[in-house]
Order: sequence, then C-alpha cells, then structure tokens
Amino acid sequence: MCVDDQLLNTYLDQELKEPWKTQVEEHLSYCNACRLRLSALQEIQNRLASATLSDDEIAPSKERVLTYFEKNRFSGESTKQLFWHKRVQVKLMPAILTSAAAFVVVFIASFVLFSSNPEQRQEILPGVADPIDSTHIRQVSDAPRPSLDSFSLEQIINHLDKLGYAVKLELKAITPLE
Repeated sequence: MCVDDQLLNTYLDQELKEPWKTQVEEHLSYCNACRLRLSALQEIQNRLASATLSDDEIAPSKERVLTYFEKNRFSGESTKQLFWHKRVQVKLMPAILTSAAAFVVVFIASFVLFSSNPEQRQEILPGVADPIDSTHIRQVSDAPRPSLDSFSLEQIINHLDKLGYAVKLELKAITPLE
C-alpha cells in the first residue's frame, strides 16, 4: 500500500518522527509511484521557494499600500461613523425588533388568557372567539360513531384474526339443546 501525500509532505519537510520515517524510506526504496510523487512534491516546494520576492521587489508596492491606507483609512478627518449607527443598525436591530415583537405577543396573550371579562377580551382582539372548553365544543357530524354493539361477534373475531391476534372463546354455563 502506498504512502499518502500528507505523509510524504511531512517526510519532505523533515518533520516525520523516527518509526514512520524509516518505514517511509523503506517504502520509497521499492515503490516507483511514491518516488515520482515525492519528486513532484519536491519540485513544487522548490518552485514555491524560488517564487518569493526580495525586499527590493516588494518596496514599491509596500509604499503604495501604506499611502492608500494613510489616505483612506487613517485620515485625520472625523469621517468615522458613530458606534451607535454602525453596529446597532447592522447587528442589534434584528434582535431588538424580535424582542419587541415577542413582548407584544406575550402582552396580548396575557390579556387574552387571563382576562375574566369577555367584553374586554373582544375589545383587545375582536376576532378571537371564546376560549375552548366543553361548553363550546360541538359535534360536527350527525352520523353516529360506531361502537362494538353494531358489530357481530363473528365480525369482531374476523377483524382480530386479520390483525394477527389468536382468539380463543370459552363458553361457560351453557346447556346444549337436545
């Protein structure tokens, strides 16, 4: 089994500890694919090392960047926005609005739930009906609900049999007809 690229990079950076280092070197001695990958990683590392700029090459760009920041970001003029306008509008406004909405909902709900005067409740929330209790519940359908009395014993046993129940019937104190 070949060595993965992360282990090869660690070996290439000479950060691999001894038991692993010996095993990787042994594997590289007979595996051409891993040697090719290691040489490709070495080439990439060499290119990156040669691509660094010297201080003389960086100096003109450095001056332009520093001039830009001094001119636009660190000017002596008071062009900064106030703390309240910058941060509150962006980060705190949604939280403040959510808290205010929650307060309004709790305030109205407390009047609706704990108010004993139904007229006052109708003034606050005109569309809300009386609270749900047993006096306000009505049966929607006039059809009678089925009960066990409407089924025969045979229908009940067949239904239980379809559901997988084993039903055993015993009749006591019945005298046979002769």
